[in-house]
Order: sequence, then structure tokens, then C-alpha cells
Amino acid sequence: MNINFNRIISYLPFKRNALIFALVLIITIYFIKIEFLVEESPNAIYLKLFAWLIGTFILILVGIGLIHTLICYLHFVFNKKSINPKIDIGLDGNIKGEAGQVPIMISLPKALLPLLGYIKIKIEFDNGNLSDTIVVNKYSKGFEKLLPKEGSTLIWLPDRKQYHVKGFIISFIDYLQFFRFTTHKKSTNSFYLHSSKMDIPVKEINPSKTKEEVEKIKTSRKVQGDYLNYKNFEVGDDVRRIVWKIFAKNRELVIRTPEVINPYASHIKFHTSFHNLISKDLTTAFSISMLNYYKDIVYNICLNIKKKDKKVEFNIDQAVNEFVTVNEKDRIGFQLSSASWQNNYSVNELKSSGESIICVSSLVSVEELTALIEKGSSNIIIVNVSRHLDNQNLFNFKNLFLRKDHKSELNKLSWFLSSKRGRVKRNENEIEKLVSNSNFIGQII
Repeated sequence: MNINFNRIISYLPFKRNALIFALVLIITIYFIKIEFLVEESPNAIYLKLFAWLIGTFILILVGIGLIHTLICYLHFVFNKKSINPKIDIGLDGNIKGEAGQVPIMISLPKALLPLLGYIKIKIEFDNGNLSDTIVVNKYSKGFEKLLPKEGSTLIWLPDRKQYHVKGFIISFIDYLQFFRFTTHKKSTNSFYLHSSKMDIPVKEINPSKTKEEVEKIKTSRKVQGDYLNYKNFEVGDDVRRIVWKIFAKNRELVIRTPEVINPYASHIKFHTSFHNLISKDLTTAFSISMLNYYKDIVYNICLNIKKKDKKVEFNIDQAVNEFVTVNEKDRIGFQLSSASWQNNYSVNELKSSGESIICVSSLVSVEELTALIEKGSSNIIIVNVSRHLDNQNLFNFKNLFLRKDHKSELNKLSWFLSSKRGRVKRNENEIEKLVSNSNFIGQII
């Protein structure tokens, strides 16, 4: 069981400021007693009166903050059922956003804000991780002007996935930041983050016609004919298209089917495989980083295809957690947010066809990829998922260890020396040899 020290610290009633102040106060009193209060004198009496005056003022100052903060905390605890924090991602009321530095806003209506103090909130996710601190410090208007309305900040959420909120750790802090009263509020909020847009060099892909010729595209495109571009000769067919080599071999009259101009040729089936046989542990920091990169590439390939007036029927090799109603424009990003590495469902179990694109990662086994190529699928896209991890200057001192500026979970030196890197690179080299020595149709990105 992992111990989350940040969570434990959040429940301590005294903050660092209080401990430092108490230490300084004790040292000061001890020093004054030794230096000035050894003998009874008029100056010592005045000094004592002044000390009592300052002490009383400090006590009142600290007491007001303590009492009002405690009142606000107790008000929240007794009314916890009716005070529900609400999350907005992207500060526009959406439940989605781009992974990375995510603008997030939390509204906390009907809660009392400590006098000149703060309400600080940390989001607790279903895996036990805590978000960065969000400070609620904006007020409502009118009659409820003393009630806090919302707080917003940028928090670091790097994974392209669905985030399910387990609860909120809510702390009430006084204006001197001496005291902290913390409670936990359960929640069922959920949101998802998808990849950002980037340029991907994707070769031209010509789709087959749609299932139902209803939706036209702006510009008619050439598309292939029937199966393998051949069909049996029929009365009325052009004899100049007869393939005499096949007739001489099999005594069958077949003709080549020409490319046709189809105004409905807008449909592409896109199958994405998350089959991973290279990584034993699918949840390590390196595996998650490669998963994020793979999702980035797949997401942007689909966006590039859509830019060319082509309709994409997107499929992944696992069930999608439909926890929210998704706009059709966002469906690919949402489906990818639900995906993770798996080693149960083989890539060769995908139902491929002539108009399909099958996208696999370089973590697939060479045997699986060989069988897929031999099936003759029209387009196979292989994503080299270790490329972004190798694209770094190892001898730059800043990159040797954790990059604090990007809050990366990855240790650059440990990746360079890890056995997992060796397995991944060997597999990618074998894939490149296979592709160069076979009738591979597609590309490696």
C-alpha cells in the first residue's frame, strides 16, 4: 500500500508558519528574560507591560483568524451534503481539454470563506493521486458577496485519458496561514483529456465508398474497383481490358476494373490496435509515456484525414467507457482517452478490409505484424513509440534527471540505461527489416 504523504500533511491542523512563529516567539521570550528581566527595575516593569500589550494584540490577531476559520470549517462540515464542488475543464464549462497544463476551475457555492483567508482544494483521483492546489478566492455578487464562488489555476495532467474524481480534499486556512482545518468531500465528477494538434507526415490515403451513398464530398476522388481490381468478363465489357496472362494460366476470362470517379468516396475504416507484447508492466512511467505519444500520433492522423473531406469510422480494440454524451467531432479523442495497452486481443483479430487503415505501435511483435502484412491489408501505419523518448540530449545536465520545468515523470538517464529500452529498440529494428523485405503497403511514423 502506497502512503501519500501530501494527503497526510493536508490534515495537519498547524501550518509551517505557525511552527516558525512559535519557535521565534519562544526564542525571543527566552532572550528578553535573560537580558532584561534578571533584575527588578523601572525599565523592566515597562518592558513587561509592553510585552503584555504586544502579546495581547498577537493573541487577538491570531484568535480572530482561528475562530472565524473554525466557524467556516464547521459550517461546511454540517452542510457538506448540500455543498457540491463543480469542475470545469478549459474554463468554458466543458468536461474535456488538452492534456498538459490544464486550466481548471472549481466552483464552491454556499461555503463560507475565512476572513481574509483561503479555501484550498486538491482533487483526489480514483488512483489515489492528488492534483495541484486550487485556491478558491473569487466572490459572488449582491447578497451573497461574502460567499466564495470559484477558483481557477493551471494543473499538470499529462496523460491522455479519462480522469475520474474520487473526492476533494478541502482545507480552510486563516489569513496568517497558521491554522488549517481539512475535510474530505466525496465526488463522482469525471472528465477526459485528449491530445493536442500537431503536424504528422501522412501519405495520401484513398478511401473506398461509404456503406450508404448518401453523403457526398466536395471533390470527387478516384477509387479502386472490385476485389483485387479484377472481375470476370461479362457481355458488354471492353475486351481491351482482358488480362491475357491470367487466361493463359487458368483459362479464365477476367478484366481489370478501372478506377472510377465516385462523389461518395469519403469513407475510411480506421482500426487502432493497442496490442503490446514487449512491455511486461503496462503501467510504468515509460509505458504510459509511450501510450500518450501513440495516442497523439493516432489522433492527429485522423484529424489530417478529416481535413481532406474524408469520413473516418474509428475503432479501437477494447471497450469504450461511455460515461458522458460526446459530440461527434470529439468522438475520436474521447475513444482514445478510454484506451490503454493490452496484451489479450491480438492485432490479427481485427476485421481488416481493402478500405481499412490499421494502425499499430512498434510494441507489437514481429510475428503478429508478419501475419498482418501477409493478409494484404491496404494500409498499415506503424508508430515508432520510442522516438520521442530517444529524441533528447542525454549530455545536457538539465535532462539527466527529472525535468522540473515540464514536471516530467521520466528520468532521462534511467530510460537510456533501462532494459526495456533495449527490448523496444531491438523490436523496432526487426520491424524495419521486415518492412524493407516484404510487400509492405503503408508507412512508419
